[in-house]
Amino acid sequence: MKIQICKKFSKVNKLQKKLIKAFPDDMVIVKSCISMCKLCKKQPVAKVDGNKLKAKRIPSLINKIDEL
Repeated sequence: MKIQICKKFSKVNKLQKKLIKAFPDDMVIVKSCISMCKLCKKQPVAKVDGNKLKAKRIPSLINKIDEL
């Protein structure tokens, strides 16, 4: 699984560490843009194998990714 996150998110380092811990066998990539304009600055968002996901909090995003 390929997980892409935006570098513009205010807590990008925390999000990246939690994703790597939750999904150690998958690729977590920090990109300059994942085409989710304006959402990425305010809340955790990710693009997982082409599917765009958003959540209000980091644990919620991890749960959504886990359901895929």
